[in-house]
Amino acid sequence: APRAATCVATSDVRLWVLDRTSYKIILMKTTISKREAHKGFLQRVSILSQLTEYEVLTISDALVEELFDDGAIVCEQGQVGDKFYMIKEGGSAVCSQIDVNGISHEVAHLSTGAYFGEIALVTSKTRQATVTASGCLTCLTLDRALFKRLMGPLQDILMRNIEEYNKFQAANI
Repeated sequence: APRAATCVATSDVRLWVLDRTSYKIILMKTTISKREAHKGFLQRVSILSQLTEYEVLTISDALVEELFDDGAIVCEQGQVGDKFYMIKEGGSAVCSQIDVNGISHEVAHLSTGAYFGEIALVTSKTRQATVTASGCLTCLTLDRALFKRLMGPLQDILMRNIEEYNKFQAANI
């Protein structure tokens, strides 16, 4: 293919060149390495156990890794949800809800392998809790469009889990 741009050196330079084949090999190796690491993690997430290997690999390819510092708010109660989160490693996530009196209550402590954010993506509800990083936290995320497309086979399980969550929430009101 013809070059999209021309570069002209205005002074002496040392130029490194990477041929197309080498570039593709490097890209392929890093993609395969990332895929295998994510696949290993996804196989330990209980809700994903019913997916086929192809579905797990498809999700693995779509995941985006996000890092959160200690005390960072991952998502906030009442906001529109646009991502699904799975805790890959690091600290934990503290989930808190604000009651009708405006008082915040800790309702859950999540750790590696836990997931959150699915309620806002499966239903039209806003975020049901504020999730804050406790220690440095690494999450794997899927945006709304990818979540709907890739997690389709899990829709029934997610809805059943949401029903359990609603029972828990009603018991704590």
